[in-house]
Amino acid sequence: MKIIPCYKNSIINLPGETVLPRLSTASREELAVLIAVTSAPEFDVSALAMKLNITEATLLQAISTWTRCGAISVAESKETARTEAEESVPTEREADGGKTPNVTRVTALRSTTLPHYSTEETARYLEENPSFASLLDSCQMILGKVFNTAEATIIIGMADHLSLSHEYIMLLFAHAKNMGKDSVRYIEKMALSLFDKGVLTYAELIEEVGAREAAMSMESFVRKLFGLGRRALIESEKVMIDRWTNEYKMDRDMIRRAYEITVAKTTEPSFPYMNAVIENWHKAGYSTIEQVTAAEEAYRRDKEAKAEHTGSFDTDEFFEAALKRSFEGLVK
Repeated sequence: MKIIPCYKNSIINLPGETVLPRLSTASREELAVLIAVTSAPEFDVSALAMKLNITEATLLQAISTWTRCGAISVAESKETARTEAEESVPTEREADGGKTPNVTRVTALRSTTLPHYSTEETARYLEENPSFASLLDSCQMILGKVFNTAEATIIIGMADHLSLSHEYIMLLFAHAKNMGKDSVRYIEKMALSLFDKGVLTYAELIEEVGAREAAMSMESFVRKLFGLGRRALIESEKVMIDRWTNEYKMDRDMIRRAYEITVAKTTEPSFPYMNAVIENWHKAGYSTIEQVTAAEEAYRRDKEAKAEHTGSFDTDEFFEAALKRSFEGLVK
């Protein structure tokens, strides 16, 4: 038997890898809730429970079940403001003399696969969303090329299926272009990855892009320090650089000093040793080259005051004791 879905105005898209294994054990209520929240991701809990003829507790329990298995993600918000039109119509509680309750809305985030849009659906979307033409033009200008139909429908999916704002999508395209990527398919994967990560708003994307581009800039700097040429960084090295940049907030002067210490002690560049240096600085609370220099000088003065004979002093000795244990653990 072969079933052919008859797509019209609405497409329900479910992640098969998480939903299919639970079909045999899911209750009727859980299946009804899953279909309902993926077809209309923003809803009022009370209204949907009434529509499905189940209690609010059953509805929320079903949402929790599908969230735990990874089929959906959930974002909740409290809304108390009402439009002028809404204020002119009393709620049931107001009619009874009660106060307007807080309306809890739950947004069930849709699965991470963009749906296919037919020619008719694409034409209908363009007709209903005249501002999309401007978004499409902007994205084409950013990448410097004219999109084909398949590429245009990917952008429709970002706006329609993922509910990403036009500003969000344009920033995503600009970020991809800055990375040297001009494939709409690549941008689609990036959008889905960010969506999975919970980066859903323009403000959140600005922060994410800033962190990524800072790490990219630092990667380029570290590559030059290490003389890596065209050798690709492995994942653990990328993770280290991202941590130095975005978690530890180390600047280039700090990274250069850590590199100098690494080469002085190991005679060759070493990511693990350099990482141990930087981690010890972070643990000590050093975030600027001035703090490191001051600590080195204080150690020098203390060392010289206790020395029983004169002689040269290697500033890198300041790090030996702290690094010895860290590095030995790394190379075992």
